[in-house]
Amino acid sequence: MSTGRKRKPTEMLKASGTYRDDRHANKMTLPLGSPTPRASVGDISRDAYEFIASRLMGVGVVSEIDTFALQMFSDAWEDYIAAREVIRRDGPTYATTTNTGDTMWRPRPELAMMNNAWDRLKKIIPEFGMTPSSRAKIDAKDEVQDIDDLLL
Repeated sequence: MSTGRKRKPTEMLKASGTYRDDRHANKMTLPLGSPTPRASVGDISRDAYEFIASRLMGVGVVSEIDTFALQMFSDAWEDYIAAREVIRRDGPTYATTTNTGDTMWRPRPELAMMNNAWDRLKKIIPEFGMTPSSRAKIDAKDEVQDIDDLLL
């Protein structure tokens, strides 16, 4: 198993001008495709999935095989939003009574759930070039007027 840097996808190598036939010609490439979410997802997950999939399709970096990775992203997003709503509504802590009758404030379980979902999101978003630092390595071919030029 390799322990070095992760390999860049062929399209990212070409966009950044570092593609070389002698090194990268035999890499597996997949046709662009529009992945579709599984039927049993919630509205938040479906909306996130469709938003991200359409934007990635627009920049040419997604294939049907990416369905599971996109589903993991959208499921983590739904988990984050659900936990975040509880935190916003009820606050990050709750009161409990100790054995001695004192009041003790504890962190709400949803806080850990929200942080776990956030960690999962942070791990997958660079894989699709969805952070400024992951996009910084790619040269833009066209002039960008606003964020929609990058996303559409």
